[in-house]
Amino acid sequence: MPWTRGREVVDRLLDNAELERVVPSEDLAARLVGDARTHLESAQTIRDLDPAGAYQLAYDAVRKACSALLAVQGLRATTRGGHVAVQETVTEQFGAVFAPFARMRRQRRDSRVLPAYRTTRSRG
Repeated sequence: MPWTRGREVVDRLLDNAELERVVPSEDLAARLVGDARTHLESAQTIRDLDPAGAYQLAYDAVRKACSALLAVQGLRATTRGGHVAVQETVTEQFGAVFAPFARMRRQRRDSRVLPAYRTTRSRG
């Protein structure tokens, strides 16, 4: 599939094995969106009891919805690229509306790592 907007970033991530080409799948995208919806509903249910857990679920919902965008294009993040590759790709392809994903990713990472173990080089 040809990418116009964000092409340089997608090509770089593919070249660096942070993204890989897969068979495009609307079925997988639909499952990911369904999972995202369930995560958001669960996050709303537990937000007062477990705010950190609710945030994790909300983050996972965003990540899965963004991964669905990649799935229909025949792209998937590798373990090397991980969440960062998903975030970079959707932000470059679809614009600033996805910029908050980077903040959420960092906050989620920071909430999972004790301050003494954080590094400035972590990609999370």
